[in-house]
Amino acid sequence: MSGKLAFYHLTDEAAAEVLRRIEAFNRGRTGERGCYAVSLSTEYRPYYALWRVFPDAERPLFVRTLAVTFDAAAGRAMQLLGNCNIRLDVENNAAFEACYGQTDDIIPFGRYKGKRLAEIYYLAPSYVLWLANRFVSDSSRYDRLVELAKRFACVHFELTVQKRRISSVSRFVGEKGDRLTGLEVTVLNVRLQVDTYKPDFYVDQNVLAADRDGNRFIFLVKAAGQSLTPNALYCGSRKVERQQRLRLVSAKVMGHYESHGVKYTRLGYVRLMR
Repeated sequence: MSGKLAFYHLTDEAAAEVLRRIEAFNRGRTGERGCYAVSLSTEYRPYYALWRVFPDAERPLFVRTLAVTFDAAAGRAMQLLGNCNIRLDVENNAAFEACYGQTDDIIPFGRYKGKRLAEIYYLAPSYVLWLANRFVSDSSRYDRLVELAKRFACVHFELTVQKRRISSVSRFVGEKGDRLTGLEVTVLNVRLQVDTYKPDFYVDQNVLAADRDGNRFIFLVKAAGQSLTPNALYCGSRKVERQQRLRLVSAKVMGHYESHGVKYTRLGYVRLMR
């Protein structure tokens, strides 16, 4: 983030809470290949938008509008980035104002004539990928258009394919059987899981989390009691939510595994700080 952020119709306290969530989201992410940025709303542009900032490009790439509130926009941006390993920043709209009037991303031919690449990518990403990888022209006047399409192809890879094939900064933590204490992690994902070794419905929470160095951990938060259905937690269970920060009083390393280039440490006997 560059300079002091100017929030329009938003209290400092509310903005600070969202910025803390983004800070937690960025743990383990890299800025070596640029970043994604949320542009702030203004009196004349009352919406937040997502941009891709490439280190070797003369200007950022507009990806899409997000929402009209900072909280919703940040949540949508983090959802779009998913497991993408690139950091998310927040910038004043002034950093992007000069980009709105550019016309070199308007398609001058075909079924989408007159539309911008960002709009076409939202409606039909396959067309933009065709333009980036297969379009052939006998004129250099379309070179800039193809260049921008290639940058959208990069965005497409980062937001979709790369969710399963990320270049991870994670490493294995500890040795099997080691006891870890005082581990602080941020929850990346949670899913409900029925304990098949117990009768009826004991619904556990299967947690994917990362520490501040980007190391990934998998562990269960066990059910505190029996649920009425397999799709809901017991009313007395502690609910774990995405982007929540947890402190593990202690945990035992049960093993390690690697999937699609990402290293995970599996934990058991987890005790959470209340």
